[in-house]
Parts: sequence; C-alpha cells; structure tokens
Amino acid sequence: MKKIAIFQYDLGLGGIQKSLINLLNNLNLDEYEIDLYLFNKEDFYNIKIPNKVNIIYLPTFPTIYKVIPFSILMKQKKFNIKKEYDITIDFNGYSNECAIAALETRSKKKIIWCHNDIIIKYKNEWKYRILYNTFKKKYQYFDIIVNVSEGAKQSFIAKTKIDQKKVWSIPNYIDAEEIITKSKKENSFTVDNKKYNLVTVGRICHQKGFDILIEHMENIVQQNKNVNLYIIGDGPDAPKIKKLVKRKKLQENVFFLGSQKNPFEYMKKMDAFVITSRYEGQGMVILEAKVIGLPIFIPKHLEKYVEGIEGCINIEKDILGAKKIEDKQVDYLNKYNYNIKEKIARLLS
Repeated sequence: MKKIAIFQYDLGLGGIQKSLINLLNNLNLDEYEIDLYLFNKEDFYNIKIPNKVNIIYLPTFPTIYKVIPFSILMKQKKFNIKKEYDITIDFNGYSNECAIAALETRSKKKIIWCHNDIIIKYKNEWKYRILYNTFKKKYQYFDIIVNVSEGAKQSFIAKTKIDQKKVWSIPNYIDAEEIITKSKKENSFTVDNKKYNLVTVGRICHQKGFDILIEHMENIVQQNKNVNLYIIGDGPDAPKIKKLVKRKKLQENVFFLGSQKNPFEYMKKMDAFVITSRYEGQGMVILEAKVIGLPIFIPKHLEKYVEGIEGCINIEKDILGAKKIEDKQVDYLNKYNYNIKEKIARLLS
C-alpha cells in the first residue's frame, strides 16, 4: 500500500478545498494510505472526508514568513514529521507551510498543484505579484507540477520556464452524482418563470469579474427588462458589487442569494448559467452547471480553461437571443472523469 501525505491549508469554503474532497473520494483507499495535513481548523468540508483518511494538524507560520524568500525558508527545518512516504503532495499550491512541509518530509516523489493561470493572476493581483516573487523558486524543488487545465499549464510553462516534462495538466474531478442528487432537493425559493433567469456562482472578488457581469446586465436590461440575474456567493467585493447594482438601478433584475451549502437546488430552477471571470484555473462551477443541464454563457477567453465549453464572442447578444429550455438534460461527465482517473493513476504510480 502506497503511503501518501497531502498538505492543504484548510478545509474551508473554496474551490481548492472542493477539488481536494472530490480527489480523495475518487481514490481507491485500499491501495493508498492517506495522511492529510492541515494548518487551520476551518472545516466546511470536513464532513465529506473519507473515514480512511487520517487528518493531522500542523502549526501555521507567522505572517512575516509570507514575504520571506522561499530559498531562505528552505534552509531551516520547520516541521518534524518523522514518517516516511512514497509521495508528498502540496495540494494548496499557494501556502508556504504546505510547500515547506511537503518538501522537507521524506518521500520518493514530490508533487505540487497549481490552481490558477499564473500569468493572468500575476497581471491582475498586486498582492499575488509580491507573493509570487518570494515563492517562485519553490517549483524547482518539486518533481511534478500539476495544473488544472491545459490553458493554465501553458501559462505556467511560459512564466516559470520550468522543464515542460515536469508539468502536467489534470483537471479536477466533478462529482456529478452528488450534484444531481443535491439539485433534486426542494426548497421554498422561486423565480419568475415569465423571465429569463440567469445564475452565477462564485466568490465575489476581483478575479471573478462580477463588476464586468453587472456592466453586461445593465446593457441587457436596457434592451430586455425580462432578464434576471441571481448571484450565489459572498466575498470581499460583495458590498462594492451591491452598491454598483444600486447605482445602475438594477435592483429589480439582480438578486443576491449569499453563500449556499447547496447551490444546486437554486441553480436547477434557472434558465442558464453565466460567468465573466477575468481568469480561472479551471472553473469547476462551469462544469457543475453543465451537469445540471444549464446552457452556459462564458466569455471567449475562458474557453482554454474548460474543455468542451464554447465561449461567446458577444455574451450580451447571445443572452438576449437565448430561448428557454423546458427539458434540461443532465450530464454525468463519465468520459471526463474517466480520463482524470487514468491520469491520477499514472501520477501516483
């Protein structure tokens, strides 16, 4: 039985955490002994961890360590993990704690995940630019770097100049059965079925481009007042986006539903899914919308992150021309998940 140590900062609400849960639930735990090391006890997804996975908590670094160059951090032993593994994995990809712990723990193979397009993230986020310049050298210490889409992989190679033989592209598992089961649950929420109802889901932050989406909605509503947008999620930019909706007088067409543990029971009642992120690593929520059978509107530049989804050249025109679909067809993504399972098996061999 192979011994694997996975390092993840926490199990709070987020795409990386969801990706990890889906991965753990798709591994054959009769073949792998998994120790999951965490640094923060935030545990939104804790209840979904398979029973055979051992959870171990480690201390976090002082905040100042975030700006200390990674090469300096590597010179001192920070954790005292005595167990030896076949594989250590930094699944987080951002945290210095996860990277240092994965590297200093004895193992035959060391793997790190990268969950975003680092070129676009570098251009758009000044905090990431500072952090990237402190930790960029960490990638050279790992045997394999996993990116979650082909688009993110190509950006990673271009930015880091790391040997492309070390860089893999493995999309995230999508638990279609769980999504479909959850979408069948009933709640008291209703929409006006005389209108064309759009839904978007995500953390309300700069990356996800909610400001861009509100600008589109302003133009759409000027031409057709029977289009509504429902926003599922919360985040640091939520107050700003709510003010933007008010300033543009869109309160009768744009509605905030907050974070939902089960967004799928809301999504199934909608006519289509839309997202206008500035960049993604993969964009799991897009595929989750596909599972439910929703038509999907994404800008052209997101195509490279999501296999099999065609982007819009003019997203406003496409939404205005869309028709309601009475019988939505669910998609279990069987081929998609099978291909991922094959890649994961090779990665852990």
